[in-house]
Amino acid sequence: MKNGILIVFEGIDGSGKSSCMDAAVSEISKKRDVIRTSEPTKGVIGQLIRTHTDVTPETEALLFTADRAEHTKEMKKWLDNGKIVMCDRYYASTLAYQSAYGVRSSWLRKMNEPVIIEPDITFLFDISPEMGLERVESRGEKSKFERLDYLKKVRRNYLKIAKEKGFVIIDASENKDHVLASVMEHISKII
Repeated sequence: MKNGILIVFEGIDGSGKSSCMDAAVSEISKKRDVIRTSEPTKGVIGQLIRTHTDVTPETEALLFTADRAEHTKEMKKWLDNGKIVMCDRYYASTLAYQSAYGVRSSWLRKMNEPVIIEPDITFLFDISPEMGLERVESRGEKSKFERLDYLKKVRRNYLKIAKEKGFVIIDASENKDHVLASVMEHISKII
């Protein structure tokens, strides 16, 4: 039984979720203990994911889930100690991204169910893939996931998952102050 609060930030690359999460962590940590974390983690399995990019989508999904199993174990400890845990990506990322590669969604769900805990709130930062890619390109960094046709599929998957799971959908095309205010309003209702 957890005593803390798990808040997850999801969205395609360039949606602003990481920047907003950093601002929210900064704000909340003035009053409460906050742990900022992300997936893939910086652990051994997370490093494998980052360095072995030429694996099959199924292998990648297995690696993400293995990383998540270890990560969830850590998050449970933090939550049991009453911490607010804010996570940049969690299991919905695997569902959205790997199924866009053609991996069966039912298999991804079945594999992740035993290793996850349900967040108290999940924000989906929704943005057009075109705008997301424009932001990514302005930073000068691109990953294999950042292709327009692929991100369109990922976005559709995210919106389907968000509807099914009751995620809070944030219009990430708005200015960052407005986005942060909206996120903080939702967070204030649960902490």
